[in-house]
Parts: sequence; structure tokens; C-alpha cells
Amino acid sequence: MLALYRMIKEHQHEVKYLLNMCNKDGVKSISHGISKELIALQASEMGIRIVQPETDGVNYEQKFKDTLLHFEEIGISGGIFGDIYLKEHREWIERVCAETGITPFFPLWEENTTGLIREFIHAGFKTKIVSVNTKFLQQEWLGRTIDEKFLADILRIPGLDPCAENGEYHSFVFDGPLFKKPVEITEKGQYFNDNHWFLELV
Repeated sequence: MLALYRMIKEHQHEVKYLLNMCNKDGVKSISHGISKELIALQASEMGIRIVQPETDGVNYEQKFKDTLLHFEEIGISGGIFGDIYLKEHREWIERVCAETGITPFFPLWEENTTGLIREFIHAGFKTKIVSVNTKFLQQEWLGRTIDEKFLADILRIPGLDPCAENGEYHSFVFDGPLFKKPVEITEKGQYFNDNHWFLELV
């Protein structure tokens, strides 16, 4: 969200679409446990069209490339990515984009992650923690809002990235300067799967 916000503020590029890869059943985002419908509502409140291809994980790269090829065919020339310092993931993005004629942009690359999350908070974004990796964080972190208290608490834990670049947690942005109005969300429940606690939002 911060990468998108920066690019829009610079007024150098027009953002036409958001891309969200979903599970093959078409119900949830493939890696965050968030419903497809909720992410579509998030995009709607930002006034940006969204594309949500379905994948079984095995064909993830091909589905991703097929979508980028479609974007390129309709005149989209670049993509915004929020990567900060994971070199292998950036290299994957650069290879896939090169193969599909898309120029990747990395507005946050190699910036200090504490500074980035502070910028995010001070910009006015409202975000709820929707999943935690139990190798790093416990269930009680679910549902917390990313604010200065959250940042202070997470910085007390040795070895954790406050921006969760290593998968410590995932979050859902429901309000902020890009939104026409907040996304209305309700906490439905919590569940555990594959070493992660998830907060289900509706």
C-alpha cells in the first residue's frame, strides 16, 4: 500500500489496475487468508479496478505471467511492487516482468523498515493484523492495529522486521489517504493452519 501511495503521489504514472492472486476455489487471496470479496471491496473504495486470477499454487508463475501479458496487450507498461530487501524475490519479479514486457518499479527498495512503517502510520493508513507466523509472533497479535504502540512493541522483539518482510505477519488496510471511505470489516473468528494463526474478516 505504501509503494502504491508513493507512486500515486508522484503523479508520474497512472494506476489502472490492482492484481491479486487467489486460491483455485476463488474464495481467498492465495497467501494472506483474506477473502476475495473483501480485497475487491478494498480496491473499490480506492477507485481502482482489480484483477483476481485463480491459481492452485503449482501454476502460480504461469497465471501471473498470463495476467501480465494481458496487461501489456492493453497498454499497461509497468507494475508497482512493495519489496524492500528480499533479493531473490526481486530477481523473480524482474525475470517474470522481462518475459512479459512489463517494467517493474520498487519504490521502497532497501529503505529502512522502521522508517517505512512510521511513514505508513503517519500518512494515516489504518491496518489490522490478519495473520501471524507462529515462528515469530503469537495468536494475541491478531486483530491489532498498526500504530505507534504496535511499532514500539514489535521493535522490542529481537530479529523481527517491523514491516514483516520475512513473513512475520500479514495485514489488511481498511482506511487511509487513498480511500474514499473506510472498508467496513467485522471479525468473524480465528483459525490455525500451516504454522499460522489467521483472523477471518467479513
